[in-house]
Amino acid sequence: MSFKINKLCTIVLVISLIACPVFAAQANNPAPEEVKYSPKNLQDKDAMQAEMDFYAGNDHEAELIFTGLQTKKDHNIALWNNQLGSLYLTQGKLKEAKDAFMEAYVLMNDITAFKSLELRSVGLTSSEMTKGYKGDPYEKVFNSFYVGILLYADNDLENALAAFKNGILCDSDVTGKLYKSDVALLYLMATRLELLQKNQSMADDLFKQATEAYYLSHPDNRGLVSQKQGLLDDLDKKQKELLDKETKANVKLEKVITTLKAEIGKLEADIKSAGDKIEENNRKINIDSLKDFINPNNNTLICMETGRGPLKYQTGTYGEKAVFTIKPHPVASFSIIIDNFTQIKTESFLKNNDVYYQASTRGGRVMDSMLKGKAEFKQTTQDISNVLSTASQVYDPYGVFALLSFATGAVSNATNPYADARHWSLLPAELQLISLHLAPGTHQLQINAYDSTGKTIESSKISVQITNNSNNVIFKRFRGVES
Repeated sequence: MSFKINKLCTIVLVISLIACPVFAAQANNPAPEEVKYSPKNLQDKDAMQAEMDFYAGNDHEAELIFTGLQTKKDHNIALWNNQLGSLYLTQGKLKEAKDAFMEAYVLMNDITAFKSLELRSVGLTSSEMTKGYKGDPYEKVFNSFYVGILLYADNDLENALAAFKNGILCDSDVTGKLYKSDVALLYLMATRLELLQKNQSMADDLFKQATEAYYLSHPDNRGLVSQKQGLLDDLDKKQKELLDKETKANVKLEKVITTLKAEIGKLEADIKSAGDKIEENNRKINIDSLKDFINPNNNTLICMETGRGPLKYQTGTYGEKAVFTIKPHPVASFSIIIDNFTQIKTESFLKNNDVYYQASTRGGRVMDSMLKGKAEFKQTTQDISNVLSTASQVYDPYGVFALLSFATGAVSNATNPYADARHWSLLPAELQLISLHLAPGTHQLQINAYDSTGKTIESSKISVQITNNSNNVIFKRFRGVES
């Protein structure tokens, strides 16, 4: 018996000696996928692959990359958190989305964060992309919206309201007067929260502002608003020019002053005309969907996200300008069938929450003029270098011109005017929302997506659990884009 036990122990010992190195090797050599997407192997350029993975439906690969980039805790961490937040929303992971958006929210609204990098980025040889990412105004707006609505879903009404109001303030950080605070969605959510907290006076004021914002950003008014904003900008310039001329008034300037006054009068008349046309359009725009949206008796918000958000890229001689474009998406409208019985049609949805419109009307930044100056300096020094180089070939016995040409050329080459092209690429093109009352319990929703001709292009069935909590929030992303 003893012999058999000893023999068995020997066999176990031998197996363990063989197996341990194998297990150790497996522990020290993780799966190839994990090695590929570890933080130390990832670079910012890998984010483009993650973006392509997301729009191709490869969420697992996209999450590995963005999580790896986020783990690095570098100057782009707020961007990676926003990207992860959008990814988690698409997957229905609301808690993870809220945590990611909240971390980005804190950094994007902290003026002291990455301060040293910000100061360094204004230097001639420094790139704007080296500063900490804090997002353009439209990105801050939508980050605030997502933070607010996810806090609202958690019944944290006080902090949710603070997030929506923060988004309203961020939206006012643009140069165009008419584009300040024109995101109706933020005002409507704030109105809804004030109503839930029985603050009728505040709710009335916010709803009035929501209506004004909705009118301004409505597609029927966008061309007129753009025209009026351009006229207001011209008027501002002419008024400043007139003030300058009048302070130096003399006989020679009388004709100039008279002309300026006539031009100002024409601009004021054109501004009034554009304003009258906007008011005329406003009377025709239906705002029933706004009233339905803020109804405090509705306990469920459904948010459909469609397409791909604005793409930001560099243009200009030296890439000193950042501009936006958009990739078309086929989804134009939705309907919802609840429990195979009740159908909610497209006219009930709160629409025109257009992310590209918000991005393209954000106005200029202080940094834009700095980049323009850098580009002009780069061009000037390059021109001087070329002139000196030509001169050195004609007459330069001591090599002075050649040396100066080399020096100014080096300065030109070192000057970095490239605009910051970082952007939250997983944002949708548009959000369409609806506010409903659903009885507590499990419900089956069929969401149908239609193109502009009314043809069904996608249909999705989801099961939702509605609780007694009055703040049920459901997200559904339709990310398909046209090639």
